[in-house]
Amino acid sequence: MSADAGHRTLPHTADTRIQAWAPTIGECIAQAVLGTAGSFLDLDGAAATSERDLHVEPGEPQDRLVAVLDEVIYLMDTTGQIPIKATAVHDQDRLRLHLTMADLTAIPQTGAVPKAVALHQLTFEHRAGQWTCTVTLDV
Repeated sequence: MSADAGHRTLPHTADTRIQAWAPTIGECIAQAVLGTAGSFLDLDGAAATSERDLHVEPGEPQDRLVAVLDEVIYLMDTTGQIPIKATAVHDQDRLRLHLTMADLTAIPQTGAVPKAVALHQLTFEHRAGQWTCTVTLDV
């Protein structure tokens, strides 16, 4: 990831709100994945247990973001795994996220676990060469 990419948790009254930014759509989505995991887990020192590729279907940036975060929550619920690293790989016009996964139960929990992606106040914008997305996660 480039130095001008990152993520942060924003204050929200009842749920969790994540903002991510990066020079490309794929990197921005990857940062949102890491922001989601970091919103409720202490990822420092988390040990990788596997790797997984997510193929992201073409579409609007917002739709791609929701699909990826829904898949991350699904994987968390069904496999007990959580991404601790995410890298966007652009293959021609296709986007793939390469995820390094860790065992969810081996990582200290610091907040409420996300249960779903909310569509309310979802944004994905491109300004001045930078993509920024903001998403609310139901907890």
